[in-house]
Amino acid sequence: MNSESARPLVNLPRSRLGEGPIWDYARGVLYWVDINGGYVHMFRPMDGFTRSIKIDQMPSCVALNNDGNVIVTVKDRVVVLNPDNGSVVRTLVTIDEGPDNRFNDCRCDPLGRLVAGTMYMPMPRKPQASLYIIDHDLKVRRLLSGVMVSNGLTWSSDGSIMYYIDSPTRRIAIYNYDVKGGELMGLRDVIDLSSMQGNPDGMTIDSEGYLWVALWGGGRVIRVNPVNKTIAGSVAVNARYTSSCTFGGGDLSTLFISTAMGETPLEYEGYLFRVDLKVRGVRQYTCNY
Repeated sequence: MNSESARPLVNLPRSRLGEGPIWDYARGVLYWVDINGGYVHMFRPMDGFTRSIKIDQMPSCVALNNDGNVIVTVKDRVVVLNPDNGSVVRTLVTIDEGPDNRFNDCRCDPLGRLVAGTMYMPMPRKPQASLYIIDHDLKVRRLLSGVMVSNGLTWSSDGSIMYYIDSPTRRIAIYNYDVKGGELMGLRDVIDLSSMQGNPDGMTIDSEGYLWVALWGGGRVIRVNPVNKTIAGSVAVNARYTSSCTFGGGDLSTLFISTAMGETPLEYEGYLFRVDLKVRGVRQYTCNY
């Protein structure tokens, strides 16, 4: 198993709860959020440009839209944000799951629909959250119920498989996915990660079809072979709460990793980390709203 180490980007904003990094290939910009701090952050490695946009009500995820704006999930809403001036262009949908729930992770599917999950915030976790898909006509459909903490989402290269993480289950669920209809067509398998330190959180996929999974409380990102369910590699992070990851850079060979602070933060907790790898990622799908 190959092992790498990531380095902290201490010149970038530090987050209380950093989450959801995503690379905009067209602009060469990385986005990520600070959920508890209430910010959407931007970073352009080419010239070092950074911007932080203040968002109320816990921004939890950023997705790319085809008009150059970005989609942001906040506590109970999905909004379109202009990243150039920080203004909310419009609200796409609002979800009412009560005060104990909020949106968490999200991704655009292969046909440009947003798939976004919620989480139950109090401890202990209860299966009272959901996974939704938002059609192009803004109709909201529930793909899954009985979710505790909806997290990592990604698709196989042909879109026929959706990989999904409900963190407290400590596994990756593998679903057959109907791309045309935007429907889950049944659970085909699971990858059990309960032997690993930490809970699986955010996730991405590389060009070889391997999954990269951040382990919350485990201080690392692991590379998972979804066919034989083995751990093919790992990246050590000098922060306990690794929350998510994405491939970026001009050739998509840099893995960016978000982290969060513990109650007594370690030196680099809350910073974004990066590691340059030999494997490349894939471009993220763009939504169409």
